[in-house]
This record gives sequence, C-alpha cells and structure tokens, in this order.
Amino acid sequence: MEDEPLLNAGVGACLNADGEVELDAGVMEGATLRAGGVACVRDVRHPVDLAAEVMRDGRHVLLSGSGASRFARDHGLEMTDPSIFINNRKRQQRLAGADTVGAVARDADGRLAVAVSTGGISGKLPGRIGDSPIPGAGMYADDLFGAVCGTGQGEAFIRLGLARLMVVELQHGMDPAAVAKGAVALLGKAMQAQGGVILIGRNGPPHAAFNTQAMPFATAQ
Repeated sequence: MEDEPLLNAGVGACLNADGEVELDAGVMEGATLRAGGVACVRDVRHPVDLAAEVMRDGRHVLLSGSGASRFARDHGLEMTDPSIFINNRKRQQRLAGADTVGAVARDADGRLAVAVSTGGISGKLPGRIGDSPIPGAGMYADDLFGAVCGTGQGEAFIRLGLARLMVVELQHGMDPAAVAKGAVALLGKAMQAQGGVILIGRNGPPHAAFNTQAMPFATAQ
C-alpha cells in the first residue's frame, strides 16, 4: 500500500507545511508484545519495512528522522530520493488529507499482528509525530485479546491511548464490534475528533468503525 499514489503512505503521502513528505510507520506482534516504529522518515522507500527491522533489532521501539535513516542504511533497506514520494495530486491538494493505511492479521495458529504506515496530516508542522508509530496509541496487538489500528486525528488517539484502551476492553470480554463502535464514539465525544479503527479479536471476523464520511477497508482469509 506504500506504493499506491492514492493512499496517504509512501508514494502520494500528504505534505507538511514546508511542502515536504515525512513518513511514520509502526508494527507490533502479539505473541511477545514486540513493537517497532519510525517517524519523520524522508528517504526510506518502505517505512513499514524499517519499522519491522526496528522491532526485530529489539534495542529500541521508536526511531525518528536522520537516526532512523541511518539505521535503515546500516541494515540494508532500500533508500530513495525524497522526491519520489511527492506526486502532482498531493501538490495540488496539500490540505486535502487522506487515510492512513493499516492492517490487522490473525494467522492459522491464532497469532496476531498489526502494521500501519502514514504520511500524517496535511500541512502538519515539520517534525510532527502522529499516533501510527506509537504502540498503544495508533496500533496495538496482544495474542491473548486482539489487534487494533486506527486512522484519523493522531493527537486524539495519542491523548486517549486509544489502541491500548480497545485491547483492554477486549480483555474484559467486550464484543469486538461494540469495542470498535465505542472507540469511535469516544473520539467524537471526548476529543471532538474524526477517525476510524479496525480490529480483530482472538476469534471471529475483523470489525471496523468510523465517524468520517468514508473509510475504505477490506478483509481476506
């Protein structure tokens, strides 16, 4: 999805206030609660791959900016000229915005994982870090209960610790569909914010909820 110009991740990501692209991504696996995130990346071709490498390395959870890029080079990840991420549509629609991309998954053995990648919000201040690379805010996975990720106004997700809150509600036995709807309701009521979430529990199908005009999503088995 980082190669799809219509989405707000990688190629086609939103521009910040300086007309530049700064990318965030995060991954987490539910078996060990290992997580990795990167923020404000400009020259890494696939930031989600870098987030996964940070997770596998294990020394840190979140790397940003030039340090994240140096880590990517040291680990042999594909680098690129930052201009590749900017397309004409985003130049013309600098304030339009678009959805973060994310995925939650459960394999045949019941193991859960989540991955998220984004360009953030249009017109953001340079150096702004959103919720996507932060475990507990924009994404979380725990094999015992579920995996979740979100899209929308990242500051609200961070302030609420929304991803972790959703998993706690699953832990307490709440219905996954109700958890998704409740999280979106909380976004609107407590933060006057817009967004959406997807989640999958230990069993059953995935669920999605949003309070925006639309939030495209798909499922696969």
